[in-house]
Amino acid sequence: MGTALSLVKFLTRRVLHAIPMIFGLVTLVFFVSRLLPGDQASLFISPGIPPRVAEQLRAQFGLDRSLWDQYLAWLSSTLRGELGYSVAHNAPVRDVLLHVFPNTLLLGGTALVVECFLAFVLAALAIRYVGSWFDRSLSNLTLVAYSLPSFWVGILLLSLFSFSLGIFPSSQMHAVGAEQMGGLTAFGDLLKHLALPALTVAAPGIGAIARYLRTSMTETMRQDHVAAAIGMGLSRGRVFRSYILPNSLGPVISVLGVEIGVLLTGVLVSETLFAWPGMGRLAVMAIFSRDYPMILGCTLSGGALVVAANILADFLRAWLDPRIRLT
Repeated sequence: MGTALSLVKFLTRRVLHAIPMIFGLVTLVFFVSRLLPGDQASLFISPGIPPRVAEQLRAQFGLDRSLWDQYLAWLSSTLRGELGYSVAHNAPVRDVLLHVFPNTLLLGGTALVVECFLAFVLAALAIRYVGSWFDRSLSNLTLVAYSLPSFWVGILLLSLFSFSLGIFPSSQMHAVGAEQMGGLTAFGDLLKHLALPALTVAAPGIGAIARYLRTSMTETMRQDHVAAAIGMGLSRGRVFRSYILPNSLGPVISVLGVEIGVLLTGVLVSETLFAWPGMGRLAVMAIFSRDYPMILGCTLSGGALVVAANILADFLRAWLDPRIRLT
């Protein structure tokens, strides 16, 4: 009962703290987006259109009102559970986001799994040969991976595995005619299209998580309870599984919460580069088309996702380590 109450208080407190932060984010994006040249009506206005018609279009989109009135109108619709109407997509913003969000979740989730798996393998290898030339080489390799820009990694992967070797497709989520394929064939086609975008998103995170995990494991190995377990004659594998790994995951989980925000940036780059039909590509297209409601909808969704990921990371760390209280 006490644990459940602590969890409810923790979630309530964190959500209440997150609301003004997300509110400030979308407010900032709302006013900064209005600094872009042009507006939504410019998509439909050509030099030959009479000024009267142009003014009617702006009035139809609500662009003839003051900036403050536009902001209050958008805020009011958002509080009612609506996110406005996208003229570029001729559909409510909420419906468009719900349509593409599963694609972004698939790409980001796959990249996160790849990050964690490869980072764990690299950190485990580094710990096994700690202090050796192999450990130092892995450390340098992960530093390079962490420093590489996502767009450069994507271009490199495209050039090598798509254009040169032809192993993986260069764009989109499915091949032409994928809807007519069988279940396993369609799934294999999806995996081939997913491989390069997911690796592009995951590459910097692999280096970051591997370095944090290696450092955390190294510090745990120096603690007395690990030395006592080794002195009792336990095997190296059991000491690693039972003592080193569980006590090393706490700091890494906190890093993963922050990594979600970095992951979203990588998703935006990867989706644009590989024409993956997700929320990141949608945001880029919205910026170019001055689709203000879509820009704000993507910002709000991304901000809420990052906040939720950080709350989940804090909860998992407290659950894994009883010494940390939910505050």
